[in-house]
Amino acid sequence: MRILSFFLFLFACSISHAQSSDCSGAIQICGDGSISSNANGAGVQEISELNSCSSRENNSLWLYIEITKAGTLGFDLKPVSSNLEVDYDFFIFGPNASCGNLGQSIRCSTTNPLASGATTNLTGMRPGETDTSEGPGANGNNFIKPLDVLPGETYFIVIDRPIGDGPFELNWTGDVTDNGTPFPEGPEIEKPGDLSTCNASGQASFDLSVQESEITSQVNTTLSFHTNLADATDNIQPIQGSYLSNEPVKTIYARVENDLTGCAEITDFELIIEDGPVITPEYDFAQCDLDFDGAENFRFSDIDSEILNGLDPNQFEIAYFLEPNQARDNINPLPANLSSEGETIYARVWEKGFPNCYNISEISLNLNIPPQLQDFDLVQPVVNSNNNSISINLQNSGNYEYSIGNIDGPYQEETEFRNISSGFQTLYIRDKNGCAIISTEIAIIGYDNFFTPNNDGINDFWQIRGIDEPAAANFVSIFDRYGKLLKKLHVSEKGWDGTFNGQEMPSDDYWFRLSLRNRQEVTGHFSLIR
Repeated sequence: MRILSFFLFLFACSISHAQSSDCSGAIQICGDGSISSNANGAGVQEISELNSCSSRENNSLWLYIEITKAGTLGFDLKPVSSNLEVDYDFFIFGPNASCGNLGQSIRCSTTNPLASGATTNLTGMRPGETDTSEGPGANGNNFIKPLDVLPGETYFIVIDRPIGDGPFELNWTGDVTDNGTPFPEGPEIEKPGDLSTCNASGQASFDLSVQESEITSQVNTTLSFHTNLADATDNIQPIQGSYLSNEPVKTIYARVENDLTGCAEITDFELIIEDGPVITPEYDFAQCDLDFDGAENFRFSDIDSEILNGLDPNQFEIAYFLEPNQARDNINPLPANLSSEGETIYARVWEKGFPNCYNISEISLNLNIPPQLQDFDLVQPVVNSNNNSISINLQNSGNYEYSIGNIDGPYQEETEFRNISSGFQTLYIRDKNGCAIISTEIAIIGYDNFFTPNNDGINDFWQIRGIDEPAAANFVSIFDRYGKLLKKLHVSEKGWDGTFNGQEMPSDDYWFRLSLRNRQEVTGHFSLIR
C-alpha cells in the first residue's frame, strides 16, 4: 500500500473562486500534491442537519475529490500541533453529491481526543474500523471505516477545526493509492527557473510573463501568478502586470488551471535581487554663481569618481538623467554639461556588458551665492588699548565662516571676535560651501577708557591707539557732555592733555568722533580723572 501525503501549505487545485470554507469554494485534489488555503471561519452553515455526529461547521475547509481507480480509500489527518486539546473533525458527502444536494454524510468523526482518552489527536479513516460515524465528545476512537470507491465517483470532504486552527498533514491511504494517485492529474506544468536581477537599493521590477512558456505549453489552460500559496490555491488576488519586489529573495506561485476540468497545479519560482554596483546613493553637486546670473554650468565628469565610489571606471558605465524613470530605462541621457539654476538629477551606473545590472544615485545640483558685503556692518562693543572685541553684522551670516588677519584661517562660525589688537585688520569671509573668499579692511579702534592728566608721566594724554598712520584718518573731535567741541586733533598727534583754551577741564565724561579712510565712523566716550 502506498501512502500519499500532503500538507496544508503546498500544491493544490480549486474548483471555484468562492471561499474554501464553503462547498462552492471546495479545493479539488489533483495529482499527488498538497494544499494551502486562506480558509477561515465557518462560512455558510451547510452540514448541521446533514450528519449523525451532532456537529456543525466551526472553522471549516472543503475538499473535492474525483476518483480515477477502484478500491478502498482512507486517510490520516494529523494536526501539526500534537497538543491533545487540538481537536479536528471531518465529514464526507457522496458519492456524486452536489453543493445544492449534499444528502446525509456517509462518514463523520467528531470524537474529542481528551474526552475519549486518546493518546494522539490524529483522526481519519483506516482499515479494520467498522463504524461509519463516531462522536461527539468521548464517543469513538478518532478513526472510522474507509470508503469503497469507483472510477468517476466524486466526494466532498469537510475538515472542521472546532479547537485549533493550525495547518495539518493529510496522508491518503488504501489500495487505490498503489501504483500512483487515485485523483485526476492536473495540467502538465514544469517548474521554471528563477528570475534574477541586481540592484543595490534592494528593489526591482520583474516581468513575470517571461516565465509562461517555461511553465506550460498546454492549451485550454489559464495561468496566474500569486504572492503566496494560499492565494494561488484559492485563485484570488493574482498579480497584475509587473511585480515590484523589495525582498532579496521572493517566492512567486504560478497557478495553471485546466479550463475544461477546473483542475489546477501550482508551482513556484524565486525572484532574486542581487546587489548592483555599490555607488554613492546621494550626492550634493555645488557650483558658485560667481557672476550672479542665477545659473551655472555643471560638468558631470567632475563628479564621476564621487558617484562611482571607488569602482573601476574602466569596468562601469555612468550616465545622467533628468527623471528617475529615464535612468531606470536608460533613455534620454543628459549632455556632459548642463546649465542649471539648481535641481535634482539621477546618475545610472551599470557594469559594462550588463546594462540590467545597475544602480541609481540621486544628485542635487546646488547653486551657491558667493558672500556679498552690501549689508556689512561692524560693531565694537568692547574697547580698550589692545584687547578689543568686535561683532560682524552680515545678511545670511550663518552661510559663512570668518577669519581676521589670515586668509588661511583659522575660520570660525561665530560673528564675534575677542581680544583683537587695535589697528587696521583684514577681515576674510568664506562661503561654507567653498564657493568663494572675500576680504575687506576693517579698523579696530583702541583707546583708554580714562586718563589722568597730572603730569606724572602716566596716562597724561588721551589718544586713539593703533590707528597712527598719517593717512589713516582726518581728525579726532572731542566734546564735553553738552556737545561743545573742545579739541580737534590728528590721530598721529600726541593726544589731548585735558585742557580747553589753556584751562584744565574738570573730571567728567567726554565724547569723541572719528572718521577713518575706509569710511568707517566711530564715536565713543572716555573719562577724565584728576
